[in-house]
Parts: sequence; structure tokens; C-alpha cells
Amino acid sequence: MNKLKNKKKFWVLIVIVIAIVCIMGFKFYEYQTKTTDLSGENIDTIYLLDDMKSYETNHRFSISKDVSHPGYKVYAIDNNENKRITVKNENKENTIYRIETFDSSSKTSKNVSIGTSEKDLISAYGKSYIERSSDQTDKIIEYVDRDKNILLSFFIYKNKVDGINLEVKDF
Repeated sequence: MNKLKNKKKFWVLIVIVIAIVCIMGFKFYEYQTKTTDLSGENIDTIYLLDDMKSYETNHRFSISKDVSHPGYKVYAIDNNENKRITVKNENKENTIYRIETFDSSSKTSKNVSIGTSEKDLISAYGKSYIERSSDQTDKIIEYVDRDKNILLSFFIYKNKVDGINLEVKDF
């Protein structure tokens, strides 16, 4: 019985070590990739860390059904569930922490939109990116601005941009 407990402890320890190595390996790879200046980055001229209220004259925001981040509210932009912002509601400020789109009319600051080829995306943003696999799409190409703490992700399906996510890193 004691040998069985020791074997279980050993395998649990092995699994924990493997998980830590995998997580640290991704973080190490992220830091090996050159940082990209994303300070002027936006989607449809909406910027991170701005107050949502500053955009209310040009856009309509409606509460989305998404509740994936407790303490934050998700709003559909112009009643389009394929274009959303996530804001933190603190002290009546509505600070934008994420902008995401799956709508072909949306564009980044470098005119990348849904349907842009992977080649044109890399031409616009450069080769300093992280490529990750995903179970929801073919792959994800991410650009990191470590100085500004910003992450820009492009969901790639059949060699074309299928979704864009701009967010405060580690959100």
C-alpha cells in the first residue's frame, strides 16, 4: 500500500514538473521574440486603456452575452456581436482592456482586416511574432509589446486572418 502511494506521488510530481516546464517554455519563447511597438495600435480607431465613454458619439455599445471575465463587462460595438470591447468597471470608469473583432469591416492601424492573407499580415507587422497552435483555428500569430504591455493576436484560418484580438497583456 505504501509503494502505491509513493508511485502516485511520483507521477503527480512528474505531471506538475512537465506542466511547469511547458508554461515556462512558452514564456521563455515569448521573451526570446523581439518586442513590437504597438503603442499606436487600434481596431476601428478604438484604443486600449481609453475610457469607453469617449467613443459613445461615434459608436453604440450594447451589453454582450459573454461573461468570460468576472469584474469586466463585454459590449458589442454598434450592436454587432462580432465586434466587441471588454471594459473594467471601476469607480464609474469604463477602461477598455480588450478589443476583438471577427467582422470583415474592421481594420487595425495597419489596415489588416478579416480576409487579409498571412503573408500580407507579416509584411505589415514584421517577423517578430509568436506562432501558437489553436484548437479553434489553424494557428494564432501574436505580436507582443512588452514595454506597453500589449498583445495583438491574429487568428489564422486557411492562410487568412479570421479574427483579431488587441488586449492588455496578461488580461
